[in-house]
Amino acid sequence: MTGITNPVPIDPSKPRSKRPLMGYDIEQWRGEMMLSKFKAQAALGFRNANHYNKMCLLPIIPESIEIIIRLYLDFPRAPGWEKYSLQELFNLMYGEQLAAFEGRKDYTAAKVDLGNRYTRMFNRSPSRKYNWLREDDSSGEREFGGAYSDVETILTLLKQVEDPKAVFERIARQVFALRGVDIEALHPVPTLASPPTRLKTGRKAEPKPAKPPRSKREEPAAKVNARASKAKVTTATSVGRRKAPASSVATHAPAPARRRKSTEVVA
Repeated sequence: MTGITNPVPIDPSKPRSKRPLMGYDIEQWRGEMMLSKFKAQAALGFRNANHYNKMCLLPIIPESIEIIIRLYLDFPRAPGWEKYSLQELFNLMYGEQLAAFEGRKDYTAAKVDLGNRYTRMFNRSPSRKYNWLREDDSSGEREFGGAYSDVETILTLLKQVEDPKAVFERIARQVFALRGVDIEALHPVPTLASPPTRLKTGRKAEPKPAKPPRSKREEPAAKVNARASKAKVTTATSVGRRKAPASSVATHAPAPARRRKSTEVVA
């Protein structure tokens, strides 16, 4: 999910802190940082020059790209080599809140709610949490959960700040609020005083009713009709092959066998 989630009217005359960033703000930021297009493209995590040019033409840039630019505006420095993994940053931001539910029935529900909030702050679908926050190391993409370059850039920039949780929460809430989205209202952090209300998802299994004895079961209408049709065909065939009545059969005995003439020669 890397597009505009909630388009809103923009007044370009307002300062950048009072409106969502637009495509031309990327070029303005590049000029302020005195970067070449190639360096700006790498700093923002764009795939290539076409990706960079496409973003510069958008009326509103994606939330994840705006988070990157606002991180650079607040902390104007080149990105480093080290970065958080998605699981590490999640534990850093919400590990303490999740630990409070350890051993409780609503532990899984709390983890789901925190995972939804976490992925939304990166402007990703809530379903991504199942790939990002796995507890196994079976996949080669485990370190970043198959994240795109914009997410990896955010993980890299947050590694260089002193309080990544406070910084990320503040900037992400600002970016979404400028688009009319309230992160706190949509994805509140669950606490023991305000636990998650969804304990279990899906339909509740219900016991199946006992089947009546076979002799008392009602057969489907189609099966009854098929059986009746088969009986009619059988009856018609039997009538066509019926034997003649006994009175019409001949009652006389068969003709006796003819005697053979004697072949003796009289002397």
